[in-house]
Amino acid sequence: PAVDRICVGIPPGECFGLLGVNGAGKSSTFKMLTGDTDVTGGDAFLKGNSILSNIEEVHQNMGYCPQFDAIQELMTGREHLEFFALLRGVPVKEVCKVK
Repeated sequence: PAVDRICVGIPPGECFGLLGVNGAGKSSTFKMLTGDTDVTGGDAFLKGNSILSNIEEVHQNMGYCPQFDAIQELMTGREHLEFFALLRGVPVKEVCKVK
């Protein structure tokens, strides 16, 4: 399997990217975290909510921008993140605080 025993901790409010070579399990990991594919073992939690038993609450607290879903080829990574944050209802003054 592409993903076997991954353990990651991300502080609240942190923006992160998952990098790796083709076949490393990046897409599979995010598909499990978003509920798009079944988890065969273990669990993951976001703000105390299980992806197995409370995926709706997980979705309310997660932003996910897959590489293939880039809207504008000319937008920078930061511009994409700002755009999606605004789509999710993050106040402009909060978006502007992120460095």
